[in-house]
Amino acid sequence: MKSAVSFRRSLLSNLMVMLVLFSVAVQGTMFLAARRTVRTLSAAVIEKALDQTESQLNRFFDPVVSGINFVRSWGESGLLFDEKPLDLDDVNLQATEVIGSINSQLIPLMQQSRHISSILLADERGREHMILRIGESWSIRKTRRDLWEDEVLFIKWSDAEPEYKVSRSNLIYDPRSRPWYVGAENSDSNIVWTEPYTFFTADEPGITASTKIDMGDGLTHLVGFDVLLNDISKYTIGLEPTDNGVAFVMAEDGAMIGLPRHERFLDSEVRRKAILKQPIDLGIPYAADSVKAYRELPEDAGDIYRFHSEGKAWWAGIRPFTLSEDRSLLIAVAIPESDLLGGLSEMRMWILIISIGVLLGAIARVFVLSNLYCKPIEALVDASDRISKGDLERGVRIESRIYEVRRLARAQDRMRLSLQSLMKLERDIQLARQIQQSTFPKELPIVKGFDIAAWSEPADETGGDTYDVIGYTYDVIGLAGDIDQRSHAGQTREVDRAVLLMADATGHGIGPALSVTQIRAMLRIAVRAGEPITKIVQYLNEQLCADLLEGRFITAWLGELNSADHSLLSISAGQAPLLHYKAKIKEVEILNADTLPLGISSELQINVSDAMHLKRGDIFAVISDGVFEAVNRAGEQFGTQRVIDVICQHHRLTPNEILEHLRLQLAGFTEGLAAADDRTAIFVKRTGR
Repeated sequence: MKSAVSFRRSLLSNLMVMLVLFSVAVQGTMFLAARRTVRTLSAAVIEKALDQTESQLNRFFDPVVSGINFVRSWGESGLLFDEKPLDLDDVNLQATEVIGSINSQLIPLMQQSRHISSILLADERGREHMILRIGESWSIRKTRRDLWEDEVLFIKWSDAEPEYKVSRSNLIYDPRSRPWYVGAENSDSNIVWTEPYTFFTADEPGITASTKIDMGDGLTHLVGFDVLLNDISKYTIGLEPTDNGVAFVMAEDGAMIGLPRHERFLDSEVRRKAILKQPIDLGIPYAADSVKAYRELPEDAGDIYRFHSEGKAWWAGIRPFTLSEDRSLLIAVAIPESDLLGGLSEMRMWILIISIGVLLGAIARVFVLSNLYCKPIEALVDASDRISKGDLERGVRIESRIYEVRRLARAQDRMRLSLQSLMKLERDIQLARQIQQSTFPKELPIVKGFDIAAWSEPADETGGDTYDVIGYTYDVIGLAGDIDQRSHAGQTREVDRAVLLMADATGHGIGPALSVTQIRAMLRIAVRAGEPITKIVQYLNEQLCADLLEGRFITAWLGELNSADHSLLSISAGQAPLLHYKAKIKEVEILNADTLPLGISSELQINVSDAMHLKRGDIFAVISDGVFEAVNRAGEQFGTQRVIDVICQHHRLTPNEILEHLRLQLAGFTEGLAAADDRTAIFVKRTGR
């Protein structure tokens, strides 16, 4: 058991705890509000930066898609590959013959989109026509694997020097082995994109889009657009979501394509070398950590998430940018949480300082209030101690300015007066219990040829059940003679007859106890007058109808034992079931009530059967409903069958022993639960011949 504490100490400690909890709650609320604000703000900033970057990527890649679709439509219309056959051994081969009209279609496309570095046209024979631009220089490379093998033809010029220069050289190169060719050849997609890689000829980071062209000649033709990726970084480096926030674009494997804002990436050469490298190799771990956290997110986590990198909290969002069904880039925006908190951290610190100041001031005030509250409370405690020791006289008057304390003092005084009345009532109840208990026979009469046992247990101090066994003899004129079973010497003697009663008034307590005590007294007077029990039942009913309040009644059983013929005349007014164990067949017969309970109707109809003759070993049991309706912890009733089982199992024993077994069985069934109703039983067993 925990040790007790004083009201003063409890008041002080609890108020201080509440103040501390309030301060913590304020801080917690501030923290949660800040977190919610940060989440909302980060989502807005990140979504805006993602939308801007996605829009920029669309402007970057849309010309590529449009251009490749144009070239494909030209090819399917027969407008490509119209050059004349070339002979490398022709010493008079002119550049104009090599260039052909096809270049007049393709070069304008490249001039409109500076990030398209080359256009490649190839077929399944190993033939390729490539137009390449590096800065202001242009070149055409023609490959004919089916005719020239490793030999290729180059034509070069520039905007500053427009004169064509034709040359030939050996180059181990087959367009059919290039990723852009293999990908488009084996795919049914409209446009196929390679993984980002370093271009073979230009030695620049880029990506290639390619598609098939149906030229109508039965051969496989393809067109590819090489796209430089340097320009993406020019945009992402200039994007500032927040003071220290960044945006960047990555390949699916995490390789950097659009670099984040950083002063070292302002140099074009550094930027060119950094593209296609992993973030960790570039010294930007937050980019790698953001991708790792993104890939570990649950499916329903949303696009905006929080992660940590190098001991700092970040907010990030990653959105896939789809190039084709099997190729995507990742747009990412990362913002340090410190950029979003702004002045919230300082505000939380001020709130903490103010909370501590208020707490200290409140503690000082609590000490003042404790005296105001505790002194009258302590006086009330002293008065309660005196009352608990039985001192119910009024003590010192308790004064207080606190309204509730005044009410408590008045309530304590009323309680003192009520306890005085209650103690008097308790004494009266104890007296009533003694009176009721004294009405039960101290010893049961001995009826020749029979053994009788009885027991009653009230649910309260007084009960609504009673029983009686009245032994008597008849004198010569038929009136009841001596009903005192003791001789003048004080020894119990046998009697010829006995009247038995068990009555159960509705409810339990003092009122029902008075009712059943009344019926027991009336019964004894009637027996002394020599009235038969059929008349006695009529008299009892008429008197109870006059005396009992509406809604009240008494179930009763009266029996008359006669030792001369070993008979039992039984009358049951609402008392059921009655149990008759027949020793000859070893079975229990269940008997119902003969009429209504007493006190309900003044015109009581009694259809009494003839007296039953009890055979040797027969047992007749009358038991109140407090036994049958006793329940266990599962709510199950004890019931009639369990009583029958006890009688059948122990029928060879005396009624007292059978009754003891019944009580043990009942106690085990109820498992110590308090009785809800009074419990009474009478057992009669035929023993003599």
